[in-house]
Amino acid sequence: MRLFIALDLSVEVRRELRDVQLRLSEHSRAVRWSDPMGMHLTLQFLGETPASLAQPLVTALNAIETPPFTLHLDRLGCFPATGSLRVVWVGIRGDLTGLTSLYQAVTTVTQELGLPADSRPFTPHITLARARPAATPAELRALRLVLPAVNPKPVSWQPQRPILFRSQLTSRGAIYTALN
Repeated sequence: MRLFIALDLSVEVRRELRDVQLRLSEHSRAVRWSDPMGMHLTLQFLGETPASLAQPLVTALNAIETPPFTLHLDRLGCFPATGSLRVVWVGIRGDLTGLTSLYQAVTTVTQELGLPADSRPFTPHITLARARPAATPAELRALRLVLPAVNPKPVSWQPQRPILFRSQLTSRGAIYTALN
């Protein structure tokens, strides 16, 4: 099973992210937009994972104490920071200490179950779009230049518990299913 652990978003956050996508879409067709209903804040991508670990993961994630903390949408950015743009994202600000503590609790749980740690540093963000394979370098450069001019409203939300999601890749994009 292709799995990841993430935080869900509020309806207000999803609305604002859709509005940002609409404003950006006026400037570029070089990307495939994420479905706002599937958007989330990834804590750890697990990738292909034995199905036998799904229930132990759910049980362990449900046992994590998640103290209340507040996050806000921040500026737009992209991965990689230089070169050919591959992902457009919205950054996160607010109680990043609380978010980092939750991230650390999640990685402790996954490592205790024998899953590898992510080698990349934790960079909290919400993916808005991914570059289309046919996008030209000029189209992607033009989109990168527009990003600083489009600012999301600093919509706030209080994340709840971490959720284990299954990701099924289809020709129309990924389908995410919450397993807990």
